[in-house]
Amino acid sequence: MSSGDDRRSLCVALHDVAPATWPACERLLRMLGELGVGAVTLLVVPSYHSRRSLGFPPDFCRAIDQRLRSGDEVALHGFFHLDDSRPPQTPQEWFQRRVLTAAEAEFAAITAEEARIRLGAGLEMLEAHGWPVHGFVAPAWQLGMAARAVLAEFPLDYTTSRTAIWKLPQWQCFRAPSLVYSVRGRARRQLSIVWNERLARRLRDSKLFRVSLHPADAFYPEVVEHWRRLIARAAWEREAITKYAWLMRQP
Repeated sequence: MSSGDDRRSLCVALHDVAPATWPACERLLRMLGELGVGAVTLLVVPSYHSRRSLGFPPDFCRAIDQRLRSGDEVALHGFFHLDDSRPPQTPQEWFQRRVLTAAEAEFAAITAEEARIRLGAGLEMLEAHGWPVHGFVAPAWQLGMAARAVLAEFPLDYTTSRTAIWKLPQWQCFRAPSLVYSVRGRARRQLSIVWNERLARRLRDSKLFRVSLHPADAFYPEVVEHWRRLIARAAWEREAITKYAWLMRQP
């Protein structure tokens, strides 16, 4: 593998990490371990699909602590992971918030004040466990303008969309599309196979190869097997590092 800025990297992010999803997350993490992927970005949701903040149970905290000691990082991934903002106002907004995601785009239409509250509470909750947090990723990668404006108020180093990594607070953009599966329905899963194969071929010689896993992926053997093939090839050719570690290498 070449050195310096020419190094080719693999960044794997595991979305929707929470106590309720942890059994499925563990299955995917075992797969990654078998493939030699020793550094993963864990996108932790403080109160997954709940209107209340219940805190993290001790066994979940111990598991995350162990992952961090092994080389993973934690990023904040919304707070509730539920879109409880005003209803969509246009057909395009309805498609983005109700079709592309199952009403989970929490930060798509949130007000600046509510974004400020949830970001602050989420960071405080994660950091209270001694988990360093460098990044924030909006659920479903949908970050509205009001929430975007608030990010600069917090000590965050990056955020990501489906197609890019953004270095904060300058909003320096690194174009890097991510492979991701949509598993809600057989047709979506079949289309995801075609899409991910094509994108993987297009990114074969790219500097950064991004993969975004979700706990729901673990429930579909054909999805897991396809991920296994794609990630095995990328891990053989690249160094697996966290998003923050990759960002710190960039000029």
